[in-house]
Amino acid sequence: MTSKDDYKEAYVWIWLPGETKPVVAGILQPVRAQLLFNYGRSYLARENAISIYQPELPLQPGEIPLAHHLSMPGSIRDASPDTWGRRVLINRKLSLKGEQAASHDLGELTYLLESGSDRAGALDFQTSASRYVPRGMGQASLDDLLRSAEQVEKGVPLSPELDKALQHGTSLGGARPKALHPSHAAAAGDSVGVSD
Repeated sequence: MTSKDDYKEAYVWIWLPGETKPVVAGILQPVRAQLLFNYGRSYLARENAISIYQPELPLQPGEIPLAHHLSMPGSIRDASPDTWGRRVLINRKLSLKGEQAASHDLGELTYLLESGSDRAGALDFQTSASRYVPRGMGQASLDDLLRSAEQVEKGVPLSPELDKALQHGTSLGGARPKALHPSHAAAAGDSVGVSD
């Protein structure tokens, strides 16, 4: 399998309970063959700071070690696109289809940073620790989504318009495309935790 990550780090942003804007919780960085998470000092100093997932990422300074069988925190991996979203991103970046796409891996940081920000759950990922810029927050019709899904299934490169329409399906996880109603997206941003 060919694997390539275009990024060296990802800042993990979180919507805290009762807040309307996300804040930076910490940074995810490659260390040897793993992606390790480190809470930011300013986040740890917040009175309303919460752990991303207490059993795995307790509120503490420094790199948080992983369970021996993991290559990255499972609670953060859960916010990454699954099969369908990964296929969309591989199609967009490499124009690969079918079995060709199955043998490629863009790398976890690329999947986190290039999937839509309209994911379910309280986490998002950015290249900046100081400026939050949501990705893929436009509206797409069901026809646009269906047409995009058909093209990805066939391995046909997407037009910029269809690529943007299909961006909505990269953050919800699973092996098939999904759509998230805008009212649910707003509610998901207010929830705590991550979802697959």
